[in-house]
Amino acid sequence: MLASKILLRIFSILCFATLSLFISCEDLDTISFDVSQPVVFLVNETTANSNGIDYDVTATIDISQNPDLQDYLNRLEEVELNHIEYTISNATFQDISLNNASIETSSGLDIVAAKSIALSTGSSGELNLNPPGVNDLETRLKGSGRDQLKLFGDLTRTPLACTVTVTFHLKVKARAI
Repeated sequence: MLASKILLRIFSILCFATLSLFISCEDLDTISFDVSQPVVFLVNETTANSNGIDYDVTATIDISQNPDLQDYLNRLEEVELNHIEYTISNATFQDISLNNASIETSSGLDIVAAKSIALSTGSSGELNLNPPGVNDLETRLKGSGRDQLKLFGDLTRTPLACTVTVTFHLKVKARAI
């Protein structure tokens, strides 16, 4: 009786170990990692207007050019946008803002919206994500790896030239083999 209990316990432990190994082997089929993808919007409005104007500029997000993703592009299973940051550089003036600012996908869905972004050299911050636009962008990046984005809003005055670098922080899941 004691021998059968010992054998039953050993068999149970071996079954549990085999099941655990099988479950962990499924995790080996996919790899998950974080990447950052910068997108540069070049603002260059030459018209002088002290009352401000509606303004938009486009740029492409293209994760196929990201060296960290080169080996996984045709094996992407999931692309998740964690957060977005921006920095302003090369501003010709320091007291101009982009009010009611937004970045949208090529289908017109807002990824982010901000009440106001100071377009002064050295300005930076994090932008709040908008789920419908985020979902649209994630789907596009998983599919083609790219999308045409539009940054738009109301410039408080012009002329202005500056560089708005928007960094998309992504979690990517891909098949390992």
